[in-house]
Amino acid sequence: MLISPEQVALIGQVFEAYVTEHHRSDILQILQEPDEDAHYPVVINAMTLFEANMEVGDYFNAYPSEVINIFDNTLHRAAKTVLENSTQQRWYKVKHHLHARITGICLVVDLG
Repeated sequence: MLISPEQVALIGQVFEAYVTEHHRSDILQILQEPDEDAHYPVVINAMTLFEANMEVGDYFNAYPSEVINIFDNTLHRAAKTVLENSTQQRWYKVKHHLHARITGICLVVDLG
């Protein structure tokens, strides 16, 4: 079974709200980095994220690879929003490789 477009939208909305609230300073720090092509992690605490929405936690447990991809895409979108709403835009650069790294859980995933 694949994640439906409605589920993708829900996961994205929840995650974007979460990272905008809890990781805005991390995103701003990354946006200040000079290398636009480097890979930048944003470390997300699974417990607080899944407390915000248990349904997202259920999807993550059922479809970890797909949900991580949604998180990464949403993180990029959230960074653009943070940049657009910043008063110091000239100091920031959009980054092309942002990655959500989930901590606080033990999960074994075969990516391929």
